[in-house]
Amino acid sequence: MKTPIGLIVLSLGLFGLVFLTNCKTDPSYHFEEVDLMKHGLPLKVKAPADLEVEKSTTMGQQDFLLDGGKDYFVQVFVSEFNSGSMENLVGELKNNISGNRFFNGFLVEEEDGFIYEFKIDTTNSNFGFRRVHIQGDKEYIFQNGMGKIFSEEQAKGMFEAVAQ
Repeated sequence: MKTPIGLIVLSLGLFGLVFLTNCKTDPSYHFEEVDLMKHGLPLKVKAPADLEVEKSTTMGQQDFLLDGGKDYFVQVFVSEFNSGSMENLVGELKNNISGNRFFNGFLVEEEDGFIYEFKIDTTNSNFGFRRVHIQGDKEYIFQNGMGKIFSEEQAKGMFEAVAQ
């Protein structure tokens, strides 16, 4: 049985289009794995190659700013795990976010975190996330960095990039 050459070319073309479309819409496609241990954070995340890390400590809580430019600004809070369970910790974070007057809803809800929308006015939104990781006696809370406005695509990209 012979397959028409046109059908093969069409199939390959469609495959290429689907592949390129998926890469283009996946905001983390250009991130690479980065080991943060050299900065005192025993975790790996996906991030832009030019990632800058800044660390500070306030009242026993470590705070890491992971700055990778306009599409990547992540803050990681590290403290003693005292929330009882991941479910409790994520629940507390959801309550804090949903209590904000600009809160418009959760777009993604997973066991270890969520993505949300703040509706600033009728035409402007800011998207953010929280993601939790518990390792030993430490809790790591990942969130979008403060002071920047993020699109839904940017928030999803960072949310996926910090998955442990």
